Amino acid sequence: MIVALACGCTNHQLHVAKRGGEITAAAALVAMLATVTIAAIHPGADTDLLTAGAVFAPITIGGALVYVAADSAEPPPEVIAPEHSSTWGAAMDLAKQAKHAARRGDCAEVQAIEPRVRDLDDEVYVRFRRDKVIQTCLHP
Repeated sequence: MIVALACGCTNHQLHVAKRGGEITAAAALVAMLATVTIAAIHPGADTDLLTAGAVFAPITIGGALVYVAADSAEPPPEVIAPEHSSTWGAAMDLAKQAKHAARRGDCAEVQAIEPRVRDLDDEVYVRFRRDKVIQTCLHP
């Protein structure tokens, strides 16, 4: 039932279920190992401790099942498609070149790059015109 619930959750609940299953399985496994270790140290109480430690086996399995179910139900991370035009990258490269040229004081290069950026991408051109460093070389 827990596994079925873990599979039908929202994305946030899947993360919580996955983490909860991981913690539950790990804690129960540590408790199981602790009871075995204590039983080995105290030979007279070994059967009682081992019987008590056996209760952690289904808890470990349950936590592991919740973890696996939540992990398999988790959707793959979304791939964000670029929302820019195909020439956006070239326009950005030119804008960066123009900014470097403006820093060097080479306003002729900035003015030569401006129409190329304008022709490639409108969004980059708006940023180009607003850039404080580039504005030092552009005519008002």
